[in-house]
Amino acid sequence: MADLSASVHENGQIVVLSAGGKLTRFHAIWLRDNAPDPETRSPGNGQRLIALRDIPLGVRVADAKVTSLGVELTFLPERKTIAFDPEWLLDHAYDRPDTAQSGWLPQGVETWDARLARDIPHGTFDDIVRNPGALADWLGHIARYGFARLSGGPVEDGALFEVVDLFGYVRETNYGRKFEVRTEVNPTNLAFTGLGLQAHTDNPYRDPVPTLQVLYCLESTAAGGENMVVDGFRAAHRLREENPQWFDLLAGHCARFDYSGEAGVSLQSR
Repeated sequence: MADLSASVHENGQIVVLSAGGKLTRFHAIWLRDNAPDPETRSPGNGQRLIALRDIPLGVRVADAKVTSLGVELTFLPERKTIAFDPEWLLDHAYDRPDTAQSGWLPQGVETWDARLARDIPHGTFDDIVRNPGALADWLGHIARYGFARLSGGPVEDGALFEVVDLFGYVRETNYGRKFEVRTEVNPTNLAFTGLGLQAHTDNPYRDPVPTLQVLYCLESTAAGGENMVVDGFRAAHRLREENPQWFDLLAGHCARFDYSGEAGVSLQSR
């Protein structure tokens, strides 16, 4: 890696890596705990072989230099020299600006509004099953926008599990492995009625909440049934733009959610 240098600061407690003009700091004890040598991590699987109690008290770095082996650090009091991959260090750097202010979003996430309706992210079942690149594109849309449409799937019970198997696994809840939406007499859930549902977030009463949901339509025998998707993050950012005080009020106070729609089940979360 060109234009790379390493230096020791604060009596060996800090190592500063300079790459492309950017400075990144690492603590000596963190470096020693994450050392890649075969006595610290198993060569076969990379799993840690030591505990924090095995690191000497007062551990510090006596010397740091960039060589053909990587970033070589000498630790005291062990007098142990270990080479680190500089790319690994930069990928795992924790010395970065705080992004935890209200309204922050992970890198690569894009908020959207009704204009996205002109180009809704979409994939076809046969394509993503047969083509890893198409699957990666489809999942990339989900990571970017929070959702993506899929068409052309098999019309058979349990077909949604074939979709899930492409990228993950099912986390079973009190509803079972799947939640079948159907019309019932005396329903315990609005989803079991013919009524339209307003924009909402599913299962906010659950901890942890669902990460990704698959809504799979096998058959619709009634008129209507149109779907509506809303970007809650874009709504929150719009509120912050138009009324920062209200945004801060919502962002700074917990909301309580609960569910007790069936016998023996009572779920709550804040």
